[in-house]
Amino acid sequence: MLRDSLFSSHCSPSQSSLRNGPSKPLVSSPTERGPVSVTVIHTAAAATSSSAARHAYRPDIDGLRAIAILSVVLHHAGVPFLPGGFTGVDIFFVISGYLIGGHIYANIRDRSFSYLRFYQHRARRILPAFYIVLLFTFAAALVLLSPAETRTLARDAFAATLSASNISFWRFANYFDARSSLQPLLMTWSLGVEEQFYLVIPLLMALLARLRPRFILPAILIACVLSLLLAQLDLGIVPMRAFYLLPHRAWELGIGVALAVFKLDRRPMRLPPPLMHFSACAGLALILAPFILLTPHSAFPGLAALPSVVGAAILIALPTSIVNRRLLALAPMVFVGRISYSWYLWHWPLLAFLRIATADSLALPIALLAVALAFVLSVLSWRFVEQPFRRSTTPPAPLLQRYAAVSLAILAICSALWISDGFPQRFPTLAAIEAPTTALKADPCSAGSHQDTPNLSPSCYPSPAALPAVALWGDSHATALAPGLRTFANARGYAFDEITKNGCTPLIGATHTIPRIPSLAVACRHFNHAAFSVIQSDSHIRIVVLAASWSAPLERTWMDGWLASDSSLEAAPNSATASVPTAESNLRLYRAALAAIVHGLQAAGKQVVLVQDAPSFAVDPLLLISTAHIPARRAIALALNHASGSHPNGDPGPSIDPGYALPESSPAITDSIALLQQASQQLSIQLLDPKPALCLTPAQCAYRDGDTLLYIDTTHLSAAGSRRALTSFPLPAAR
Repeated sequence: MLRDSLFSSHCSPSQSSLRNGPSKPLVSSPTERGPVSVTVIHTAAAATSSSAARHAYRPDIDGLRAIAILSVVLHHAGVPFLPGGFTGVDIFFVISGYLIGGHIYANIRDRSFSYLRFYQHRARRILPAFYIVLLFTFAAALVLLSPAETRTLARDAFAATLSASNISFWRFANYFDARSSLQPLLMTWSLGVEEQFYLVIPLLMALLARLRPRFILPAILIACVLSLLLAQLDLGIVPMRAFYLLPHRAWELGIGVALAVFKLDRRPMRLPPPLMHFSACAGLALILAPFILLTPHSAFPGLAALPSVVGAAILIALPTSIVNRRLLALAPMVFVGRISYSWYLWHWPLLAFLRIATADSLALPIALLAVALAFVLSVLSWRFVEQPFRRSTTPPAPLLQRYAAVSLAILAICSALWISDGFPQRFPTLAAIEAPTTALKADPCSAGSHQDTPNLSPSCYPSPAALPAVALWGDSHATALAPGLRTFANARGYAFDEITKNGCTPLIGATHTIPRIPSLAVACRHFNHAAFSVIQSDSHIRIVVLAASWSAPLERTWMDGWLASDSSLEAAPNSATASVPTAESNLRLYRAALAAIVHGLQAAGKQVVLVQDAPSFAVDPLLLISTAHIPARRAIALALNHASGSHPNGDPGPSIDPGYALPESSPAITDSIALLQQASQQLSIQLLDPKPALCLTPAQCAYRDGDTLLYIDTTHLSAAGSRRALTSFPLPAAR
């Protein structure tokens, strides 16, 4: 993202022509020209003076970049008045497309384009600062991260080095999920999008230039429209695919490329001054409005990114407007724009490591200090890393070979960290504590995201004819209970059937629908009907245990969702566009659906047991435990907690990891508890509350027992935790 825009950070006129849409490509010095296309390059250098002036260095583009980077870093720091600051990335995409796309097109048009030289320029402008930040994250990881965290970082660094981190994060990280703020290399997703774009666009432009030169601009515009439509379509299917992947983001870069092609092929647009100034003000408003109006819960990117993209394109197209000359070209704005790439690289790892150390409870003043420190590092990085490497005169082939060798060395480091499981020898006790956390995520009995039927393999659904069975039905919180319930059931002479799927509350007649996972509602509906049919028809299942995150459908948010009736789901299966129900209608539907499933199971001769959800926490217990076991991390946490007066575990004392924490509370949790208690009384079914087994007092719930984890994250019990939670389960002996 920011990497490409930094073609415009040089100070010399010859280099700045390269940055801002050169009609005289690759003419910065005789030594830099090398042996490739010398005759054509001299021809390009003889271009008209008006063309050269038209593509001279534009400080206003650096100023536009400053607005984008300020919105991004302040949003990431948690500044409350910029909920949509993440749209600064979209501004950078347009700038990048304009600068680099214009550079490619100018050289292709002049028949002087060289792939080798193009990637030489990109490598020496992009990779040095990236390598420095990457090595910093490795060093910090070995000192501050647990073995499991280090292994995850190695995976992310491997993908980032191959310019594929956007694909990796699409699989493993929801950008708007709170836990994503703990991934030190999350910012590299946009770099992956750009690098993939610049692998494709030169090939397409060169092919069109050879076949139908006049089709280049129309083809780019058509591709932009198709990409935007694809992004908008996928928002209702897989939103994170629309957020991370190149086909859905290409239109944002493509708009910049189209603008550059238009300006290079035609005379500059000349608008009457009043109209020009009004248009520039409108462009600035289009950029600023999403910073305030959008939130992480907005459907994005798609059409929601259009104001940012169009606004950036308008300002780039009007270099002589009052906004460009009087605001964007101000010296402080220009300087911030020049160091924006380094600032983008540095700010996120610093914030992530501090959030990890403070159990994701970093105070805003500390976050702003971290951003300021990142700014200082960025200035140093720009001055002593970016600038010297940009001035390198090494020929393309040897230079690319050197960068390839460094990349291979980094990939080797990533592989070593991954294969060694994050070097557990650093913190052996912590490694032993972390080991069980992978069991729940690897549970084969929980239906995967693309499955809408239960796993009925013998290991999950044995139900031999000689034994009565206990069936567990629910979502991932039920999966977390499975190890303990399996132990109790087998000990009392029962077979055990696990029928679970993440996010699927066990209900009939209503389905948990989550806007951030639009396809989940239909899959859950199919899964629950299949599960009900299996359980109802199996005479060996005597007891059915229903467990879930009962409060989730009551949150009525983009992240946690709400309930939709089966009839409404059939009429409109896309939950991303569904309207939020009122709290009363949502709760009324919940009662009816829960009663329907209980009555249906009782009619089939089953005994039904409801299990209230285990207490959850505002902070991840594993973060607290890791901080307590890692000396450098503990020192940072104590210093920051003392400075900010915060205590992430809710305890006023000095201990970072007391073993217990204040359980989370919310209106949705309170309503879900009342809902289950009411159902238990009205439907005459057993209700099991795991809270007494886990909590010393209402304000002190244990998340570990000595060195044994009771939770693997903020809401899911570990195997040991599930056994402890079910100690009071009065399961009668099988007959």
